[in-house]
Amino acid sequence: MNELSPTAEAIRHYKLNADGGYKEWSKVSCAENYKMHVPSMGFNTSGPIEIQEVIFGWLADIEAKQELVDIVEIFKIDDAGRVEEIWAL
Repeated sequence: MNELSPTAEAIRHYKLNADGGYKEWSKVSCAENYKMHVPSMGFNTSGPIEIQEVIFGWLADIEAKQELVDIVEIFKIDDAGRVEEIWAL
């Protein structure tokens, strides 16, 4: 089995510990003004503060639980190996 990059390993750790919310997500290396899109909810956020407030705030408000469901997430990684953009489809 191939080893994951440090960023991929951090994303994997977050997915396995998603109940920790933004605290767990913040361990993932991200570009300064990374973007997160959730088209089904009309969310197009930019930067850690907005992402924490909008995306993770909404997840906390609805008391979302991490489950294995049919959601595709696409991660764009920059040249420094940081998450630059995310689409949750």
